[in-house]
Amino acid sequence: MNRVKVGVTLKMYDYRTYAPKPLADIARQAREAEALGFDSVWVMDHLFIQRGARRVAAHEPMTCLAHVAAATHRITFGGLVLCHAFRHGGQLAREASALADAGGGRFVLGLGAGWHRPEFDALGLPFDHRHARLEEALPPLRRLLRGERVSIEGRWLQLADASVAVTSAPPPVWIAADRPRMLALAAQADGWTHANWGAADTSAFRRASAGLDRELAKAGRDRSEIETSAAIACVPGGWRPVPGGFSEPEVETGDVDRLAEVVNGYAEAGAQHVILSLSPDPFAELDPGLLEKTAPILRLLG
Repeated sequence: MNRVKVGVTLKMYDYRTYAPKPLADIARQAREAEALGFDSVWVMDHLFIQRGARRVAAHEPMTCLAHVAAATHRITFGGLVLCHAFRHGGQLAREASALADAGGGRFVLGLGAGWHRPEFDALGLPFDHRHARLEEALPPLRRLLRGERVSIEGRWLQLADASVAVTSAPPPVWIAADRPRMLALAAQADGWTHANWGAADTSAFRRASAGLDRELAKAGRDRSEIETSAAIACVPGGWRPVPGGFSEPEVETGDVDRLAEVVNGYAEAGAQHVILSLSPDPFAELDPGLLEKTAPILRLLG
């Protein structure tokens, strides 16, 4: 069996202050992750996350990933995950096609339906039928990424002989999913991510994975045709919470040896790719030294 791939989230803002990270720092993190031997790096897509009276904010992810592409040579990079509602399908295809070229096959287009209503309200975007809108948009998006001309008169998406510049192979499309409807959509894609930020308990991942298998069977596809991934909230050695600081409900705080056991548990449950947050708040920088401190896990999994 191949070694499970291990990725890390790039820190988009500070854990204590919520101050957004500059693009140069995000690119620096990606270079460091590549040098240490990690397989992938990932950015989030939120205009903001409202937490009480405070807001988490971060730079636009496609621009961040363009900097990552220019700063690295080997490592896979992508969105965990891009909110489909934030971009017209044609514009998303155009941006994704450019990143596919820039990355030389390293870019993963991770997509989700969105969940944080305050962002939608702030941008004047409809919050209804989010899953149906993504279902309608995915097939024409993939056709555009293959260089085809596309026309569609959908309920929410209209294209009239649309096309985008394509100068490389299309990027793999991953879908974030946990429940049956989105798992059915993931079964049509190139990859599935269970981006629910669990910890040592793999039961939620296993339940969703079984659901994906059922949807793959309905679609006449095999598990080997899709890359599967899980996301783990973890802080090796633990951390000192700050007043009002956000934390996922479960965070693994064991040492690197324990973290390797947890990752192997997800691999045994069917994950081919495991993405580590190295923070209780998955895209927040808690300790910039944690990336290097966690890198020995790659030898333990080898």
